[in-house]
Amino acid sequence: MRAFDSEKEFASWLLHVGEGESGEKIQLSPFCYSEIEDPVQQLISEIDFKTETPEELKGRAILPLTNDLSMQINNRVLECMPGNEVIYESMDNIVSNDPQDQLAYTEEFLNSLTPTGMPPHKLRLKLGAIIMLLRNLAPSEGLCNGTRLILIQLQKNVIVAKN
Repeated sequence: MRAFDSEKEFASWLLHVGEGESGEKIQLSPFCYSEIEDPVQQLISEIDFKTETPEELKGRAILPLTNDLSMQINNRVLECMPGNEVIYESMDNIVSNDPQDQLAYTEEFLNSLTPTGMPPHKLRLKLGAIIMLLRNLAPSEGLCNGTRLILIQLQKNVIVAKN
């Protein structure tokens, strides 16, 4: 957990609560754990893509339990956004001297994998979409893992985004 020195005590307490070591009971608001039938529909119903700017939308988030569910939600929100969709595809191959590896790990198999911290084989994007950095690019400039950015330009081999 990343925390400033002034937050170390809170971070430690939070870890103890998460591990069940604190003995404290925390009462959450019913809104925190109530099931929402369709979180995407609720989010979309509250948004007017024509009047709200991406900067206003950066503060909203749906926190799914799994990566697969996260991809489904992202794709549904993207479908609701105006504009043309651009699809970027990864290039996967095996670097090995053993010909059996080439047969065992086909390109189709590699394209089906989406490990944690990696984008999917087919990355679907639209201008104005909000993306999240998966790597520390320039921490001194605020471009670190988890930073949310707004897409401003989609080129053939380049994605341009602003903070």
